Amino acid sequence: MLTQSRQSDEKTIMGILSLLPGLREISHLNAEIAWYHDNEARSLYVWQKESQGQVLGVLGVEIYNNIAIIRHVALTPESRSVRNYFDMISDYQEQHSEAFLMGTLDNQKLINKWRKATSRKTV
Repeated sequence: MLTQSRQSDEKTIMGILSLLPGLREISHLNAEIAWYHDNEARSLYVWQKESQGQVLGVLGVEIYNNIAIIRHVALTPESRSVRNYFDMISDYQEQHSEAFLMGTLDNQKLINKWRKATSRKTV
């Protein structure tokens, strides 16, 4: 279940995003989180398997027209699996069906694999 992050999720988001390369230093991490809060076109989401479960992932998205750029996609070490990554991305797509999902240079391969896997299910 993917939900928009709240202020109370801040420490959890910091913990999960700090697992990504380039965001291990607290100054970079704080700057990145501030970057999401500085613009309404950018959002951070938290992902849980169950509605009342522990937060297992974070998705950072920036919207341009009808294009959703997945800037950050991160899962806790124990929950990292292709299925969980795909479930998190699929949850976002279900909530924003009008958006075309794209990735960054770092995660476009994941988005392509997700698109290929989900397009087989719908055909």
